[in-house]
Amino acid sequence: MNQNEVYNLLNTYDLTVVFDTNALFSNQRFIKLCNNINRIKDYDNKYQFNLVIPAPAHAEKLHDLKQQYQEHYNSNEIMKGLTDKGITIASFEPHHADVVANLVGKQFATTQAWRRFKRNRCIACLGLNTNTQGSGKTCGATIDWLIAAYAEAEGCVLVTGDTREEFKNIRKTTLEDLEAAVDQFINYLNLK
Repeated sequence: MNQNEVYNLLNTYDLTVVFDTNALFSNQRFIKLCNNINRIKDYDNKYQFNLVIPAPAHAEKLHDLKQQYQEHYNSNEIMKGLTDKGITIASFEPHHADVVANLVGKQFATTQAWRRFKRNRCIACLGLNTNTQGSGKTCGATIDWLIAAYAEAEGCVLVTGDTREEFKNIRKTTLEDLEAAVDQFINYLNLK
């Protein structure tokens, strides 16, 4: 979804956005975006905008914060900060798992196609020669399938800069387009 499409969704008064891990890496931009969305919600309670981080994306971000802050890492402070910003951490439930199975199944109808995809992804990630041996059976799949499935199952807009297979046919926008649409909406409401 581009900026105009996101702006039109904001005009419906009810929007839930789900953040992929890559949208969380820009801490200052993410915080500013959340603050701006909360300004709109505070302006008029008819605006039901929800900010959600699926548990798999939250886990990835916590891992990065743990590495960054090491002994100063404090998950309680992180959760308090997220709660203060009105952000919900959403659990991954059985119906989300079913959506993962459907998403993967649509793109990779056979075991061979799925293994070939995983093998090629691993080869590309490692920069190896395509003649590298292996069936792909033991190659892992990314956590992105879980994040995409959460957004799909809940009918939300996923905020991601990722365009790989995991996010094919998912209703999504970029952090940049969401920021621009929110800024445009703030200007429309004359909140600047």
